[in-house]
Amino acid sequence: RSEVQLTDRCEDEFDELWTNIDASKVADAAAGWTAAAARAVKDLAQAGDGQKSLCHNSLRKRPTLPEALTTLRGLLSGAQGGAGVEEAAPAPGDE
Repeated sequence: RSEVQLTDRCEDEFDELWTNIDASKVADAAAGWTAAAARAVKDLAQAGDGQKSLCHNSLRKRPTLPEALTTLRGLLSGAQGGAGVEEAAPAPGDE
């Protein structure tokens, strides 16, 4: 599905379809992600039909990198004051 075969690899590892894999399984336990953050990142990788996602089969249904960055920044700001989460450096031109 994707150039890096992210969803295929996860489906093989967990022996389930991507849509059935619990997002907390995909997240690294050491990352300390909330369940909501894990779901958001999983959906950013590949969401259901009609939603933009980085690994979508259709190029038109993939978000631009600035759109993906906005989603990730929203997760950072939504984390409890950003505790335990390092903020990414601003993208060129965003300073």
